[in-house]
Amino acid sequence: MKKQRILTSVLAVALLLALTVGLTQAQSPEPPEGEVSVEGGIGTTAAVGAIIPIQGRLTDASGSPINGTRTITFTLYDSGGTALCQDDDEVSVDNGLFSAHMNWCMSEDINGQSLYLGIQVESDPEMTDRQPIYPVPYAWSLRPGARIEGTSDGSILTVQNSGNGQGIHGYTQHGYAGVEGMSADWYGVWGQGLFGVFGLTFDSSNARGVYGRAGSDTGTTYGVYGKAQSPDGYGGYFVNEATFGGHGVYAQSMGPGGAGSALWAQANHENGIAMWGHNSSTDSTLVLSNSGTGDLIKAFISGGELRFRVDNAGNVYGDGNYSSPASDFAEMLPAVGGLEAGDVLAVDPDGKLIRSTAAYQPTVVGVYSTAPGFVGGSGDDVDLTDKIPLAVVGVVPVKASAENGPIQPGDLLVASATPGHAMKASPNPPIGTVIGKALEGLDKGTGVIRILVMLQ
Repeated sequence: MKKQRILTSVLAVALLLALTVGLTQAQSPEPPEGEVSVEGGIGTTAAVGAIIPIQGRLTDASGSPINGTRTITFTLYDSGGTALCQDDDEVSVDNGLFSAHMNWCMSEDINGQSLYLGIQVESDPEMTDRQPIYPVPYAWSLRPGARIEGTSDGSILTVQNSGNGQGIHGYTQHGYAGVEGMSADWYGVWGQGLFGVFGLTFDSSNARGVYGRAGSDTGTTYGVYGKAQSPDGYGGYFVNEATFGGHGVYAQSMGPGGAGSALWAQANHENGIAMWGHNSSTDSTLVLSNSGTGDLIKAFISGGELRFRVDNAGNVYGDGNYSSPASDFAEMLPAVGGLEAGDVLAVDPDGKLIRSTAAYQPTVVGVYSTAPGFVGGSGDDVDLTDKIPLAVVGVVPVKASAENGPIQPGDLLVASATPGHAMKASPNPPIGTVIGKALEGLDKGTGVIRILVMLQ
């Protein structure tokens, strides 16, 4: 067949981004006689999809326009000459003019790198000088290191994915940030979806999954702002998957007082809770540590009035009452084995608590507390081995016997001959034998009644 010459205009590649672009003029040098050449022209196009539109003019060796159908092969190459994608098109040529497109290129191929178009007509050799692909002006904003800049009340760039993938995927192997956003007002980065913003780092001992910074010295600013509308949602969700340590949330502040607190929580609902902690482990739900000299806890009501305080030495101060369903004060004291709650207790010559064994026993000291409201002589640093709670003040259940007559509420109680039991005291009991006053009665036999412990 006759040798042909082809003059093309290749649309700048903004593949898969559906941007409205213009046509870039491109031109290659004249080839040797008899070979195909590519020279630039100018054309226009609307928004492109996943294709590369190509327009040109086809002439024979004498420069006369060609008519009819020709098979034209289009190939994209990288700067090293490696073919990235190729497409054959049966092209209709009218007075030398044709319009074609490439369908088989992927976004992995067209990612900002330098590209060159090779064109082959029928069985003629491919042109010797491949046509470089130049971006149209707006496509420059998509090249590596590009900057999109403008003035808008809306978004400068919106990326929407209606599928299951990410809207924007930012990745850096060794750089500073996968995605970085800065704003003079409102949000540096704004995300919406199953994960509004998802940050992942690896291979670094100083990495940050998401880093937010509010740089203003004034105003109510937020380094990171998260918002959820679902009643089951979380404005922020943080997980540390390290099973050997680490924290889900780390808060740090450089400011003083309440206005500079490392963590601030506020509930705006009338029945809301500012902070809620849940723990399914065997360790503590809340742990406070203070390496300074200030208080461990302070609690204020609206207006700044202090109502409760725990200082760094463990002393507790409160404006209100201490309330408990339990109702006695107990001391943890050494005891022999085999004792039970409700037993009347005495002290042996070694100073250990034992079960009482005689009526009007003078060494009686109290009752084995069932559920004390306050326990003295205990703590995390106290060895409680072989110690039990001795109720010395308050209301407590006690084992009782009617062996000295029925017990009525208000009767004084002393140790009985039944081991570990109390009985009604006769008039004028010896000093030091009374353990308390009955709050319930017992007509006969033995049982458990409540008494007010009051040693005398």
